[in-house]
Amino acid sequence: MARKKRTAAKRKPLTPEQLLKREKTFFKKKIRNIFTTAGFQYIPTNDHEIKIGRRTGEIDSLFIYENIWILCEDTVKTTNIRDHIRTKDQIFGEIFGNLDDFKKILLELFPEKSDIFSKYDTARIKPFAFYISKYEIPLENDDISLFDNLTFIQPQTLDYFNWIAKSIRLSARFEIFRFLNLSNRDIGLVSSASTSTEIVANIIYPKEITGMKNNVHVVSFMMSAEDLLNTCYVMRKDNWEQSIWLYQRLIDPNKIKNVRSFIEKNGETFYNNIIVALPDNVKFLDASDNYIELDKISDFEANCKLIMPKEDNSICVIDGQHRIFAHYESGLDNKQEREISRLRKQLHLLVTGLVFPKDMSKEKRIQIQSKIFLDINSNAKPVDANVLLRINRIMCPIESESLAQLVVEKLNKQEPFKNSLQISTFGQGKIKTASIVRFALRYLVTVTPADGKQSLYNYWDGDKKKITDLDDDAINEYTDFCVGVLRKYFCAVKKNLSSDWDDPNSKLMTVVSINGFIIALTRQLPYNGIKDFEFYDKSLNGWSYDFSKDGFPFTSSQYRKFSNVILKEVFNLSDDESIIDTTDLDTSQ
Repeated sequence: MARKKRTAAKRKPLTPEQLLKREKTFFKKKIRNIFTTAGFQYIPTNDHEIKIGRRTGEIDSLFIYENIWILCEDTVKTTNIRDHIRTKDQIFGEIFGNLDDFKKILLELFPEKSDIFSKYDTARIKPFAFYISKYEIPLENDDISLFDNLTFIQPQTLDYFNWIAKSIRLSARFEIFRFLNLSNRDIGLVSSASTSTEIVANIIYPKEITGMKNNVHVVSFMMSAEDLLNTCYVMRKDNWEQSIWLYQRLIDPNKIKNVRSFIEKNGETFYNNIIVALPDNVKFLDASDNYIELDKISDFEANCKLIMPKEDNSICVIDGQHRIFAHYESGLDNKQEREISRLRKQLHLLVTGLVFPKDMSKEKRIQIQSKIFLDINSNAKPVDANVLLRINRIMCPIESESLAQLVVEKLNKQEPFKNSLQISTFGQGKIKTASIVRFALRYLVTVTPADGKQSLYNYWDGDKKKITDLDDDAINEYTDFCVGVLRKYFCAVKKNLSSDWDDPNSKLMTVVSINGFIIALTRQLPYNGIKDFEFYDKSLNGWSYDFSKDGFPFTSSQYRKFSNVILKEVFNLSDDESIIDTTDLDTSQ
C-alpha cells in the first residue's frame, strides 16, 4: 500500500510583536559578535534593573577589555527617540559619577566574574557609554553636546566595525581604540617608558633618488609584522570619521584570506614595500647612538637607526594594508593561527616610511599620501569611482567634482534625499552618486563655469577670495548654499510627484532622472536665477510624466534629453532654441 505523501505544515505568519522580538535578538547578537570577536569580555547585564545614584534602569550589555569598559544601550526604536536618549544619558551619567557603586552591583550580580571587575582600581577604569541604533538617528552637533555622556554609534559605523571584526578578528580592537581616541597609555596597567615600548630599526636613506619634494624625506627599514599590525591605521573612506581627508578602500576579506594562506603555507614575507607615513615623534641615531636630524644623514650611511614609540594607531598605511592585516590575531585555537602567531613575530616586512616636516599641515600631508596611493594602484586593480572622487577632493577641494561630492554628502543627511544616496559601502542609500557628481552636479556648483554658462557660484554672495584660498569655512558655506537651493527645488519635485517619489519601481528616483532635473536647473539659471520653494512648486504644479519602467523613454546617460523636457514643460523655455536642443549629447552638458 502506497504511503500518503506528507505535506509540510504551513507556518503561521509572525505577529508584529514576534517580528520585533526577532529584530531585537538579531541586532543584539550582531553587537555582541563585534566586541567579542575583537577580544572584549561580554557581561550579560540585560534584564538586570539597577539603582545607581538617583536613577534606576538597565544596561543592555557591558563589554570589557582590560580597563576599558563599554556600556551599551541598543535600540530599534524609531519613535520618541529623543526621550529615550535623554533617559539613557542620565542613567549613564549616574554610573560614571558612581563607578565604585556600579562595580559593587556588578560583583553582586556576577560573582563568577569578580576577577574581571576587580583587576583594576576604579580610578584606572575608563568607561564609555555607546548608544547603538539600528536606524539612523538625526543628530545635530547641539544634540551630541547636550547628551555628552553618550557616544552615538550610527548604523554605518556599526556596519564598519562588523566588517573589520569579521575580517581581522582580535586585531579589530585597535580600530575600536582609535574610535575612542585611546593611546597605549590609556589601556591596561600604567608602565614606565622603556626600550620595550620602542621600535628600533636600521634604516636605508636613499635621499637623492626618491624625487620627493616639500622637504619630505623617505626611509626604508624592516619591521616585524606584529609591531606593524599593532601600530598602524588606515584612512578608509567608509569608516566612522566625518572628514574629507579619507581615501582608502575597505579591507577585502577574500584578499586577506588568500594572503594569510600564502603566509601560512610558505612561511615567508613579501618582498615589495609597505608604504607608510611615520609619526612626528620618530627619531634617528647615528652610528655612535647620538640623535641626529634626518637631513644630516649622509646618503646610505651605515648603522643609522630609526627609533619610534610602539604606539597604537601611530603609523598611517598608504599602501599594503592587506599584507599587514593578513597577520591578524584570530583568537582561534587552530593550526593556521598557531603558525601565523609564530610568523607574525618572526617575519619582518620591508617598510618605506615618509617623514614629513613637523610644520606641514595635515591637509598637505594627506594630499601627498593620497597621490602616492593613486600612483601605486592606478596600474593594479581599478580604483573605485568613489575612491577617485575622494582623492580628487583631497588634491583639489574646490575642483567642481570635489564640491559636488561634498554637496551630495550633505544632501544625504537632509530631506528630501535623506539616506537615499549611496555615499559609502555601508550607506543605506540605493542611488549611486558617482555619475550624479560627474555628469550633472559639478556643472551646477562649479566655481569656474565655462564661458557663457552660469552656476550657483554666480549667485553666492559669500567671500569668494576665501574660496580660492581653499578656506574650509568658506567651502562649507558655499556648499551649504548649494544644498539649500537643491533642497528647495527637489522638495518641490517630491511634493508634486509624490506617488512616483515614494514608488520603488518608479524611474523618478534614479540617476538618469535626478541628473535630468539637475541639468535643467543649471541651464535655466540665466533666465530665472535661483528661486524659492514657492517658485519651483508653482512651476511643477500640475505637471506629470510617465516614470514607469515601461513608459519612461530615457535610458543610460540621456540626461540632457530629459532636461530638455523639464525646461520645456516645467520652466516654459521652449521658445529659446539656444537652450533647448533635440540632440542627445549623452553625458556632456
